[in-house]
Amino acid sequence: MAGTDRAISVLRLFTLSRPSWSVEEAGTALGVSTASAYRYFAALVDGGLLTPSTKARYILGPAIIQYDRQIQLTDPMLRAARPIMNDAIRTAPPDTTVLLCRIFRDKVLCVHQIGDDHAQPAVSYERGRPMQLFVGATSKVILAHLPSRDLRNLYEHDRDRIEAAGLGRDWSAFKAALSSIRKAGYAVTSSEVDLQRIGVAAPILNDRRAIGSLSYVIPAAHESSTTRLIPLAIAGARAIERAMQDEGTLDGQSAKLSVESPA
Repeated sequence: MAGTDRAISVLRLFTLSRPSWSVEEAGTALGVSTASAYRYFAALVDGGLLTPSTKARYILGPAIIQYDRQIQLTDPMLRAARPIMNDAIRTAPPDTTVLLCRIFRDKVLCVHQIGDDHAQPAVSYERGRPMQLFVGATSKVILAHLPSRDLRNLYEHDRDRIEAAGLGRDWSAFKAALSSIRKAGYAVTSSEVDLQRIGVAAPILNDRRAIGSLSYVIPAAHESSTTRLIPLAIAGARAIERAMQDEGTLDGQSAKLSVESPA
């Protein structure tokens, strides 16, 4: 298992800001010998998760594309949500984007988005882009439905960001802010992630814990539509849950939050 953990740690080194690594660089970053790093790289290359690039460097490999296609075809939440999102966009104001997001460790990932036929600026919740939990309706509605233990861990590690997001200056205020969202069953924010854009989000739940969210992102010019979209977002989220339950897949969707200690 130690070798497996190291191999996963190697993959986590590959980011948008640093998409290629040499074996020696990775070994130094992980604090392991070059010989050990070569073994991890060899295993990942053999599995197609890494591939040689140029000048003895490596990048993410083609197997990830294969797995991404499999997710697109088989992910239970995505399969359940697609037709519901297609219906949702038809009743939305112009220039709307509808998002399906899920929690991943201590971040939120967009797994699918659709827009209308109008030209519109891209939203920051791009598919596969990690977004923080504390800003925006899409994330906050997930955050509000996490277990108290996970929230406490998040608060201990991210007090400054939580306060900056307006979610409270202490633990009691943080809990109260999230309780308000949880009781309402939805979240609405304005210009927290993208300027002049309003987010309207409802949680997708498994045993009262959010595993994702369904969101409308609309231009601020259509703020009057917010009241109409709130019940539609809630109804859409509940419909996704029912569709997943009908397939018998909902119980397997909940993933434990992992909060890393600061470096």
